[in-house]
Amino acid sequence: MQPLYSILLAFLLLSVPVSASAETRAATPLTAEHILHQELLLNQLIVNIYLLQLDFLNSDAREKIQDNLTLLDTTIPNLPTQGKDGETSGLLVTTKALWPVISRHTTWMGNLPKQSRPPEADSLLMALAKLDRQLLLLRQKLMTQTPRQKPELNILEQALLMQRLSKEYLALAVYDQSSDIARSSRQQLQTLARHFGERMNRLNDQYQKHPYAGKPIRQAQATWLFIANSIQNYPQKAVPEMVAMYSDRIAGKLTSVHKMF
Repeated sequence: MQPLYSILLAFLLLSVPVSASAETRAATPLTAEHILHQELLLNQLIVNIYLLQLDFLNSDAREKIQDNLTLLDTTIPNLPTQGKDGETSGLLVTTKALWPVISRHTTWMGNLPKQSRPPEADSLLMALAKLDRQLLLLRQKLMTQTPRQKPELNILEQALLMQRLSKEYLALAVYDQSSDIARSSRQQLQTLARHFGERMNRLNDQYQKHPYAGKPIRQAQATWLFIANSIQNYPQKAVPEMVAMYSDRIAGKLTSVHKMF
């Protein structure tokens, strides 16, 4: 079981009692933190779909796709259908409507024989990108409704930024490097990498003396420094599998820190 998957599974098990009915699960309070956890799972799913595009024999990616689907199949359908206003309700309805098609398509892809040729995934990835956008807009809306969020939410946001970086890197590894879109994406990747590095430095300064959070944040920063050049200098010496692996470790470390508060 992978670090980030294990942490998120623990979060979900803690937030939903084993004996709870379907109605109780559906009534779970809708918060920015809860949506952020869904974004983390979704972006990890997208990363593993890209890994499968690069190597359809990748057993680890297949296993993690199934893990992601299991969790998202539980949490996204159980989101409420009504929010505090019409805009929030619309975002919830679209999010819930997108998921069944994505889930079925991803399950079909993950169950294809390993010896098969990787199937075309553009339409699936476009649907996933739309769902990711819906979750982001929903989280932003919830944060305006409840401006006073936990200060430590920025740690989870940093974990999500790491997953997005990994996703962008893998997308570049899959597609034609000569296109205008690829050139624009490389610039975006470098911008995100600089942003992540700056935020990582601030987190390290903020928590370096914390009795519990200091060590895992230092470890996350050390891991980041190990892959930072590979990300910032893409496409020179591209190492997508390594970037995906260490990005997952960083996100797992940061998510574990958030659980301490």
